Amino acid sequence: MTDVLFDEQDIAQRINRVLDETQTQRTAHLADAPSFPPSAAGRDFAGHGARIQEMLERLHARGTWRLDNIASHAEAVRTQVQEFSEADTEHSGNLTRVTPDLAGGDK
Repeated sequence: MTDVLFDEQDIAQRINRVLDETQTQRTAHLADAPSFPPSAAGRDFAGHGARIQEMLERLHARGTWRLDNIASHAEAVRTQVQEFSEADTEHSGNLTRVTPDLAGGDK
């Protein structure tokens, strides 16, 4: 069986960097909300301008949604790594307590 080896501390640091960068990007993204006043489309095109503004707002919301998903995914990765590490520690501890009599061998 192939061993699964990873450095939990290294992974935690990498996840923290992802979360920090995602938060930085999210803050910048929210500070730069699109603005297209309907009147900017021209005197007779306010309806078109309103639709353009709605589209820009939807695109902007989608960007926020994506950044939030990146953060959620990184948190889920952190949880999975912690659970894997805890299970690995528990199971390796169980294996070190195996004695010949428990394994069916001679005492």
